[in-house]
Amino acid sequence: MGAGAHQSVDTTAVTKICIIGSGNVATHLVHALHKDNEIVQIYSRTPEHALALGNAIGCPGIATDNLSEITEEADMYIVSVRDDSIAEVATHTPDHGIWAHTSGSIPMDVFKSHKTRYGVFYPLQTFSKQAKLEIKQVPFFIEGNTPDVFGALKTLARSISDVVEPADSKRRKALHIAAVFACNFVNYMWTEADDLLQREGLSISYLKPLLEETLNKIGTIRPIDAQTGPARRGDTHIIAEHLSQLTGESKEVYGLLSNLIMKRYIQ
Repeated sequence: MGAGAHQSVDTTAVTKICIIGSGNVATHLVHALHKDNEIVQIYSRTPEHALALGNAIGCPGIATDNLSEITEEADMYIVSVRDDSIAEVATHTPDHGIWAHTSGSIPMDVFKSHKTRYGVFYPLQTFSKQAKLEIKQVPFFIEGNTPDVFGALKTLARSISDVVEPADSKRRKALHIAAVFACNFVNYMWTEADDLLQREGLSISYLKPLLEETLNKIGTIRPIDAQTGPARRGDTHIIAEHLSQLTGESKEVYGLLSNLIMKRYIQ
């Protein structure tokens, strides 16, 4: 090759990925990452789950239920298991490639004593295997123990999402706690609402326009400015009437939240 000539770059190269886990998050990640990368192995304690996920992407032979069989052929290892199982995975797997977990609450240093290159690959979303979602819209929060690890995880995240941001353990934990308030606790409120409506032969689908409008407000005003309802108005007569119709935990929750809202808004 003469002076000044450039070597060709292999633009067909793909990232080889091993997925540790087969739950809700792992399932969505496998399907998303499989499009532009190569899933070389899927691990699950339940072999049927790993096999089913491998079959779903046309690769039944990549399933395993044995941590000692984790391949050393992958570039990236995404650990998507219960938070209390991440340390066990880190301890019993090879120190090869880049390791990252998907937890919002566990520090990346869970890998420190066992891996050389490690980080976090946290998607902020509620995942269910059966529910489709547009993963391009899911925010991914990335952390790496070195700049090159951070860069590799950022590149991988950008291959499936349009929203990729850095976040250390403190920021990620704040995101996770906020998500519990905004999603998990709110879904429990929907469950309470659904139970109440079911008893009267009504469908929670009637609340869908109300819920959508409430969510849409986030794009224009802060939640503190969007609060409405009897507690926001300080309408103790209506609150008392509602409480008289409720029993048990539902009554307790309604009373507690009404009092908290009034404490914030009513002087």
